[in-house]
Amino acid sequence: MQFVLVHGGWQGGWCWDAVASALREGGHQVFAPTLRGSEDGDVDRVGITLTAMGAGLVAQIKREGLRDLVLVGHSGGGPVIQYAADRLMEITRRAVFAGAWVLRDGESIHDVLPTPFVENGRAAAALSADSTIPMDPSVWKTHFMNGATDEQLSAVIERLVPVPLGWLEEPIALPRFWSADLPASYIFFRNDHGPSPQTHHEMARRLANPRIVQCDGPHEAMLTHPDAVAQALVTAAKD
Repeated sequence: MQFVLVHGGWQGGWCWDAVASALREGGHQVFAPTLRGSEDGDVDRVGITLTAMGAGLVAQIKREGLRDLVLVGHSGGGPVIQYAADRLMEITRRAVFAGAWVLRDGESIHDVLPTPFVENGRAAAALSADSTIPMDPSVWKTHFMNGATDEQLSAVIERLVPVPLGWLEEPIALPRFWSADLPASYIFFRNDHGPSPQTHHEMARRLANPRIVQCDGPHEAMLTHPDAVAQALVTAAKD
């Protein structure tokens, strides 16, 4: 299968490295790009929006000449794969949401997140010079990589980058996604301490008859349980 693995906030395509290796060992093809505004180093993140990130992903897929796609979106990457699937419906076989947000046409990520998350994010962006939201390492440790070893945490935290507010604030345009009846799956992480489990279940209920897969690990299970995530992706992607 041809997997396109799309990361969530504060990280890049590198977060999928161990999962990608496990999938390739199983004979699958993997493309794990870094979204616009999430690159390492001194990056201009001013004005980066969900549309810009989705359009960038579509352009990367076209440049790579990929076909028969299994689009996988983790967390905030869920709406990005929705955008891409909407524009690449003819070459997409399934959308897989891994602890991810699933948006209606015209919604933003902030519309589906709990109010405290939204208020804290907006306040942080207002204090930044480029309308981005940094990640507090203690929050990452407690809510995103709970249960991780100190070695796992240190290797990741030093690579985290701020999230453009436009990723979370901009309403998505999905003229085709909800009418196309695209096969979909939803992966739940058993030890996810991010937004409430009810939020994730509401996201899954939005999909028409999704395949539900359970996977060990926290919200960032690809960094702590990569083999389990790889197996969950294969199960989720099967016809």
